[in-house]
Amino acid sequence: MMTVPQIPGYELYTCLGGGMVTSVYSARDLNADAPCVVKVLRPDWRDNTTAIKLLQREARACMAVQHPHLVRLLYAHVTTAPYFIVLELLNGESLRRRLRRDYKLDPPMALWVVRQVAEALAALHRAGFIHGDVKPDNIRIGEDGTAALLDLGFAHRPGENSAFLQKGYILGTVDYLAPELCDAQPTDDFGSDLFSLGVTLFELLTGKLPYPKRPMSQTLKQRRMETPLDIRRHLGMLRAPLGALMDRLLAPCPTDRPRALTVVQQLIEQEIAALGAAKAA
Repeated sequence: MMTVPQIPGYELYTCLGGGMVTSVYSARDLNADAPCVVKVLRPDWRDNTTAIKLLQREARACMAVQHPHLVRLLYAHVTTAPYFIVLELLNGESLRRRLRRDYKLDPPMALWVVRQVAEALAALHRAGFIHGDVKPDNIRIGEDGTAALLDLGFAHRPGENSAFLQKGYILGTVDYLAPELCDAQPTDDFGSDLFSLGVTLFELLTGKLPYPKRPMSQTLKQRRMETPLDIRRHLGMLRAPLGALMDRLLAPCPTDRPRALTVVQQLIEQEIAALGAAKAA
């Protein structure tokens, strides 16, 4: 049974999840008497310099960018042990949980959710940061449909992960990784986030991934050569314009992908078209 960490000034309750090096807990700020979320290094990683650096980068990116669709940092303690950050507690559920229940989203809702995430990415990119792990698990959706991008544990500046990548670290989630991150000499830039956003949009609209699910080693070898499934078969009246946007988001070359702000503008147009199609139906 996992022991709940003791963090001065905070009472930690339930483990909400986490990653390889961190655990995330629902908590209460004892000074403010307010609910929050505490993200802390796992015991076996708390002295690891790489894990500490990743948490420091997450705090840095959160402090640099404040946006309505990006989780908000409340406090960071990342220079001495215990290493942890405190984040706002958001209502709603993860987009992954929503997909497990509903399989996919109606086009207007899917486009709205992804457009909100694209707005958060545009703000991050404008500040010089790549998110690094865009996927339904890291998107929180409220009862009113408001979406927020979470977990900046892999957030970094372009090129900053070169040393990690050259050592063979997989920084991100394989099913959502851009082709350039699967190469023998991996590189990344802001376009890597847009590829992951495209995979996420495909999944929200169809209930499936655009690429066959394979073991990690095969995915890393084949992603550059794979052709994604054609989403046009699932789109009805939205086939032409949204299919063209998906082609650009999933382009093998990152320079062929649109920037986040362009995606926001195009998704707004598609939202309007999707609402019109829904009313017509």
